[in-house]
Amino acid sequence: MFGEIFLCEFPFTSGRTSKIRPALTLFDLRRDAIICRVTSVLHNGPLDVRLDDWASAGLLKASVARVDRIITAEKKIFLRRLGVLSASDKEAIRNTWNTNMKL
Repeated sequence: MFGEIFLCEFPFTSGRTSKIRPALTLFDLRRDAIICRVTSVLHNGPLDVRLDDWASAGLLKASVARVDRIITAEKKIFLRRLGVLSASDKEAIRNTWNTNMKL
């Protein structure tokens, strides 16, 4: 499931409201998944990964995966599957995660 892009009801941090937006699956947890936000607002933070092959992943615009904007969510918020990241975009996500998310 890592690398799949879904259209989701992505909740705001308050938990009271949500926005329909693309999300990238990072980890499959059976009924839940750890996902990160995908946006067409091209940020340049250390945990923002530009998706070079955004069109083949089913996205409508050039996009960034915001690896620091992660949540654990029930899969019931997934509205539909848009596509899957290319091997090179998956590798960029892995490299960013491994470089920056050390415990």
